[in-house]
Amino acid sequence: MQKKNYPIEYYYENGEYPIIEFIEKLTPDQIGALKKYSDLLEERGPALHRPHVEKAHGYERLWELRPSFWKTEIRILFTWKNNRPVYLEGFIEKAEGKKTERHYKRADGYRKNLDKI
Repeated sequence: MQKKNYPIEYYYENGEYPIIEFIEKLTPDQIGALKKYSDLLEERGPALHRPHVEKAHGYERLWELRPSFWKTEIRILFTWKNNRPVYLEGFIEKAEGKKTERHYKRADGYRKNLDKI
């Protein structure tokens, strides 16, 4: 069993976890791919890099976990708080094409809310 040095947390606001609502809509195979990448993130933390994790360009302290299954590119936007990854927002890149900017903006807003806490 892998040691979880960096346990994942989930952004919570107004009684809801936006990322969990996204994850619940994924297929079992997509959830499996996400779990594999999440396990790597929990084990390696900030040492995990491309192709698994990439800094979100143009955003401060925002990263994307980049699991894929078949031809589906899943993106989980997260930040670091107290040396732990916090999942903020998720989307399927291929399904939405260039409309993904709204997810980055929303995740950045969630990150800013976390900074206030």
